[in-house]
Amino acid sequence: GAAGAAAKLKGVSKVLLAEADELTERLAEPLAALVVGIADAYDTIIAPATSSGKNVAPRVAALLDVAQVSEIIEVVSPDTFKRPIYAGNAIQTVQSSDAK
Repeated sequence: GAAGAAAKLKGVSKVLLAEADELTERLAEPLAALVVGIADAYDTIIAPATSSGKNVAPRVAALLDVAQVSEIIEVVSPDTFKRPIYAGNAIQTVQSSDAK
């Protein structure tokens, strides 16, 4: 499955797989709660720019009381990111002062 394929990617040292009845419907709230439950162990949480990622990420950010920086295309430094704006016609540099 996806976890096995991810584990084989270069640079990947750990893959987490969540299997639970409350996750079968792919609702944002239980997934956000799961992510928040393990968030303390990590400096950064990254979600894909998919409909699911765009549904879960704001909830996770709100529960952690941090800003969400969406659709980044470059990590400049631990607190600075680049992201497209104006339908990709310009690039914005965003800096976050949040600890995580």
